[in-house]
Amino acid sequence: MKVSVIIPVYNVEKYLYRCIESVVHQTYEDLEIILIDDGSKDSSGKLCDQWAKKDDRIKVLHKENGGLSSARNAGNSLVTGDYILYLDSDDFLSRDCVKKSVYMCKKLDADVAIMQMMYISESTNEEIHTNEKEFIKVLDSQEAIEASLYQQIYSCCAPAKLYKKKIVDGIDFPVGRVSEDLATCHLFLDKAEKVAYSNAIGYYYRQHDNSIMHVFNPRRMDALEWAKEIEKFCEEKYPPILSAAKCRTFNVSIHLLLALPDSGEVHDKYYNELWNEVKRTRMQTLASKKVRFREKAAAIISFGGETLLKKVWNSKLAVKRNGS
Repeated sequence: MKVSVIIPVYNVEKYLYRCIESVVHQTYEDLEIILIDDGSKDSSGKLCDQWAKKDDRIKVLHKENGGLSSARNAGNSLVTGDYILYLDSDDFLSRDCVKKSVYMCKKLDADVAIMQMMYISESTNEEIHTNEKEFIKVLDSQEAIEASLYQQIYSCCAPAKLYKKKIVDGIDFPVGRVSEDLATCHLFLDKAEKVAYSNAIGYYYRQHDNSIMHVFNPRRMDALEWAKEIEKFCEEKYPPILSAAKCRTFNVSIHLLLALPDSGEVHDKYYNELWNEVKRTRMQTLASKKVRFREKAAAIISFGGETLLKKVWNSKLAVKRNGS
């Protein structure tokens, strides 16, 4: 069974070697490695070509810059494998990530296999192992979507998941938008009859201090749009987990609100919308037994108003900055 690994590449010369190396040296060798150079202005494109000369499993497509969604969609169009795995070019895989993922799909007849994602610093390049006993959990589509919304064991992200090709077919990432994973993850899981999750670390997600997700940018309001669409989706198709969708909207709203400037034009433009969403969804967040502690803490503190919420946030006592 061939696995197609799609890697969008844009100005990541510092991290690209570690990323590609982690795929080339997988213990599972039946791979198709698709590098999409999304108009890089540094040496990333040249590095892609150099790797292609060293390994005939690697394909390279150079295209004009169109963003992460555009690059992933371009990669999807080139796939010839039976499974698809998305890998961001500043991240890397554990050596046996693909092997364990394929095992879950074949052994358990799963349509999607999910590996545990570990958040690492910018400078980390080595695999990190824990002493936690490994286990595999099998979920149906409703359970899988609910788990992704509560983010207790995994989140609404495209990477760290192995998909049968039929799951991805017909679903495009939204071009020109951000938080594209939140827009699509539930659609992928909806098409899966069976999802397998392993707590074994398979994906290392590199966190950057200057990431768009760490500061407020009007483009980040896309996430609120996707979250509200998920609410409608669950209301129509999965009513039992509508509360999970509302809790996800609270999570998105609270992180956008906390990143919002304390005053000024941007604050005034987005404050009311975000605060209204916080108020609309915070009781559901407090009532749910599956919500993470930091969401519950934020919901409680929100009754004291924006100023108190930000004061506690900045003290780092309640909500982790990388938790969105």
